[in-house]
Amino acid sequence: MKKIFFLVLFSAFASAQKTQLIELRNSIKDRNHLAKSLTLIDLREDKNIGTVSHRKEPYELKFESEDLGKLFAEWFSADNKEQGSTEYFLMLEDLKAIDIPTERTVMAHLEMKMATFLKRNNKYYFLKKSKVSKDYEPKNHAYVTRVMAAGISAQIANIVKDSYDEKGLNVPISETELENYEKIISERLPAYSGSFTDGVYTDYKSFAEQKPDKELVVRKNTEGRIKGVKRTDGYDNFKRDIFAVVDNGIAYKRTPTTLIELEKDNEGYFITASAEEIFPPDNTLLIAGTSNAGAIGGLVAAVIDITAAKIRRQNAKYYRIGIDALTGEYILPEGFSKSR
Repeated sequence: MKKIFFLVLFSAFASAQKTQLIELRNSIKDRNHLAKSLTLIDLREDKNIGTVSHRKEPYELKFESEDLGKLFAEWFSADNKEQGSTEYFLMLEDLKAIDIPTERTVMAHLEMKMATFLKRNNKYYFLKKSKVSKDYEPKNHAYVTRVMAAGISAQIANIVKDSYDEKGLNVPISETELENYEKIISERLPAYSGSFTDGVYTDYKSFAEQKPDKELVVRKNTEGRIKGVKRTDGYDNFKRDIFAVVDNGIAYKRTPTTLIELEKDNEGYFITASAEEIFPPDNTLLIAGTSNAGAIGGLVAAVIDITAAKIRRQNAKYYRIGIDALTGEYILPEGFSKSR
């Protein structure tokens, strides 16, 4: 009798549960017509996305088709009638949606991780990665499940479109190494496997591959302190796109207000900084971004010597802020506040 009751109850629940489809409708058109194909690599151990509630009713999130390889390939073909020769790959590492109970209701939560690669000479080259951890509170969304489904589709489309313009790290890996791509690539990057080369690095890719800009050099004062960067012909450089500088074998990460020495531990490179140094008040950021005479590489000497020093004296709250080995982006710790 108990078994019959359980089966009836389960059947009632199953019939009551509804489905929210994730529709791949956002454009992934390659306007340069270089892309030949988009192939999905689904590394998820559990292919079920999960169930979230809307007005106390459970909705299971699903893609439009269970054959995801075909679904993604057709999505690409529909948006790219004129194709090139570059094969692109989207790796789906994690995609989970759950309900989190709160005092009065439930809140939907999404976890998502993916990366893109291109294939050349039977080797894969990393382009971009994206990680999403987001809450969806019912009070902020009229229809939580639809908003979440649309958000998933938009996140996938964005990373695909952005990947068309990425040059990628020049570290080839094999197909069998894709599952452990972050560790393998970082270990093969020159910035992680040897000493630094002195010079100015305009972006993270050049720093990771240890290829300093040939037209820029570090500018110092008479005391030997770094004051910014300049062009090799002696003229001041007003370009703001500076990721880091290396002087006497020591690397310094550029922030909006100062230069902070890069440190390394078992987890990789990091800087020790305050929230104000990473996300300064608007007035400080404005000064640091000016391009009047004396603004070298987006760094004003006065800001480096005075503003940054003042912040470090007044603010005793410092954090270990990681540097992502593949993108150069900040890995912010728990408790870090942009509004401090």
